Amino acid sequence: MRSGSHRLSLSAVTSGDTAAEWARCLRLGAVVVVGILVGELAYIACASPYLSVREVVVRGDARVVEQVIPRISLPANTNMFRAPMGLLREQIEAVPAVRHAYVVRDFPRRLSATVERREPVAVIRQAKRALLVDPEGVVFEIPGNWGWGLPELAGQHLSEGELESAAASAEIAELLSVMRVFTLDPRLRMSRLAYGGDRELEVMLYSGPRAELGGTTELQAKARLLAATIEQLGAGRIGYVNLSDPRAAYWRPQESVLSAQTR
Repeated sequence: MRSGSHRLSLSAVTSGDTAAEWARCLRLGAVVVVGILVGELAYIACASPYLSVREVVVRGDARVVEQVIPRISLPANTNMFRAPMGLLREQIEAVPAVRHAYVVRDFPRRLSATVERREPVAVIRQAKRALLVDPEGVVFEIPGNWGWGLPELAGQHLSEGELESAAASAEIAELLSVMRVFTLDPRLRMSRLAYGGDRELEVMLYSGPRAELGGTTELQAKARLLAATIEQLGAGRIGYVNLSDPRAAYWRPQESVLSAQTR
């Protein structure tokens, strides 16, 4: 080879190579098209205004739904796929009367929430309203529900000003624990359960008798003794039973209690 000379590189292109090149171009074009379509679909799914939430539908007890609606806050043009489902559920369950909320996407442009309300087992009556209490001790309100037929709870810390306090929560928990023991026996269905002076428990039964329970100790023994007394003597005959000490319990007939009240 002479100095300074260059050898020319030669290559041959056959018809088979041309077909392979076209096939590669077609595959590349197909990939590009698919990519564009995927991008368009991603845009439509996540950013297009055509898939924004148009409405939120809440189903459940109408009186509870009325409390839920003002709590729902969703940004305008929220995309269906990016809707904060957990946040929406939290907003609904922040309403005291709601036990659980179930939120689902209802395509194309609606979110649907089903509300499960709390079921009361007792009531706290105040001057102009009735506050309901569920088995977990949560206090809530349902307009128009005055809790008729439910045991009324009363206590030193259950007034309107103290109801949000820790002392009120503890008092409600104690009263519910007493209820759970006594309501195991249908003869002991109570109309009122209250803390009196010196933290003394008093229960009024629908069948008539009033019973002093003292403290929250030996509740099962007190419940059995009260049920046995009613079974033996008859609820209509008993006016008052003192069960503060189950070993020294005593009762008074209905007539003597009524006469003492009219003096």
